[in-house]
This record gives sequence, C-alpha cells and structure tokens, in this order.
Amino acid sequence: MTVREIVQEYLKQNGYEGLFCDECGCEVDDLMPCDSPIMGCEAGYKVECPGGDICDVFPDCKFHIGEK
Repeated sequence: MTVREIVQEYLKQNGYEGLFCDECGCEVDDLMPCDSPIMGCEAGYKVECPGGDICDVFPDCKFHIGEK
C-alpha cells in the first residue's frame, strides 16, 4: 500500500473531501497530482471559491478544498 493510498483511505473514512495548503488543493479521488510531498497539507472539504464565479487562482474551477 502506498502513502497516497493510505492517505486516501484515511480521508474517505473520516469524511474529508481532499487535501489543501496555501493555494494548492486536491480532491480525495485525485490526490497529489503534483507528486509533491504532502508534509504541509491538511485534510479539508469542498468550499466555494473565494471569488465566487470568477476564481483568482484557477479561472475554471468550481470549488476549492479548505476548512469548513
């Protein structure tokens, strides 16, 4: 079992929807697409984009991962 699989299983079992840190976030079913270490990431939930319909971070995103 890989670290990615262990983290994914933990997130799902505890009701989380992904990981986030700073301006980065990923869904539980697409964890760590950047292949970077996850040392600074936290478990989180889907939340509305801070900019509403126009996201400052990713123009075509529909949500962010963050704290509830």
